[in-house]
Amino acid sequence: MDKWRETLLILWKRYERHISMGGLLAGFLFDLWLAKRPDSTADNLLIVLYLCIAAGLIVVLNMRTLRRQMERDHPSEPLFLLFLLQFCFGGLASNFIILYGKSGTLGGSMLFVVLLVALAFGNEFQKERYQQLRFNVAVYYFLLLTYCVIAVPTYILHTVGATVFLVSVALSLGLITCFLWGLFKWVFRKQEKWQMVEVSAIVGGICLVFMLLYFTHIIPPVPLSLKQIGIYHTLQKNDHGGYFATYEKPAWYVFWRDTDSKYTYAPASEAYCFSAVFAPGKLSAPIVHQWEKYNDKTRKWELVSKFSFPINGGRDGGYRGWSAKVLSPGRWRCDIETARGQLIGRISFSALEGGGANLSTITL
Repeated sequence: MDKWRETLLILWKRYERHISMGGLLAGFLFDLWLAKRPDSTADNLLIVLYLCIAAGLIVVLNMRTLRRQMERDHPSEPLFLLFLLQFCFGGLASNFIILYGKSGTLGGSMLFVVLLVALAFGNEFQKERYQQLRFNVAVYYFLLLTYCVIAVPTYILHTVGATVFLVSVALSLGLITCFLWGLFKWVFRKQEKWQMVEVSAIVGGICLVFMLLYFTHIIPPVPLSLKQIGIYHTLQKNDHGGYFATYEKPAWYVFWRDTDSKYTYAPASEAYCFSAVFAPGKLSAPIVHQWEKYNDKTRKWELVSKFSFPINGGRDGGYRGWSAKVLSPGRWRCDIETARGQLIGRISFSALEGGGANLSTITL
């Protein structure tokens, strides 16, 4: 038995990086398949399980560290525990990459998604730091706060906004305070109490940075996400609750747009911006269609008009709504935003006055 254990330990140390990366990739692909919507019961149970296991592993690893400091006969490195903690952190980060990546625009959400990607894959090159309390708690709290920002509007308050975000922050601080209190009371006791101040400062710093990212609109407007957007020539509601629309079809290779980037309009006719915004069940919130036109002289986008209406959650395809605007020649865009200005989605196009546009029909 000891020979097998020694052989496995040798193989582990030789191929540790490959095994860890394989486990991380497996966890990422599993979450990619599972993480479909923020109110998915299975997805949320998995996230909570990851958080609970990671918290337990932090406690166990620190207990082993203290024991190693007090005993001459040091126990072996907890390789499996470190691997499991890494898998939990990687699984959480990859799950949030998917959920946050679906919310907001690619450009607006890029910085925060990059942070999550760095956390998911960068930990592979910082494995030795997983034995350090400061690093463990910093990563854990960042992921805990990231989840609270999704869970509170989805399951508790059923709306979005600055107040909801602050409640999410307060909940995360309450949970991490209870965890650290238990850790320092039952594990460290009178030893290493100076670390309590250090770790608390790290948690506070992460909280402040997260709030800065939120109020500068860098964090995507989770749990809202844009399912569909397009600019249409006509829009009429049909007898089945859908919409009958005409539009200019984009080229076959422009698969990321529902409608063409050029809009040919007749004088005094209206253009319709149609959007479908997903929200979890029971969640309701106002959203805004903001029409802007580019000023070639000032080289800035200028607000032309705003239209606000409420949405209700639960529909897989998103809550549908529209706004209309009489255009003039030039570059236009319609932003889909929350009431406080967080960008959910955007469509940009060039308006050209003329007639005889080649229109296609679709049922939305």
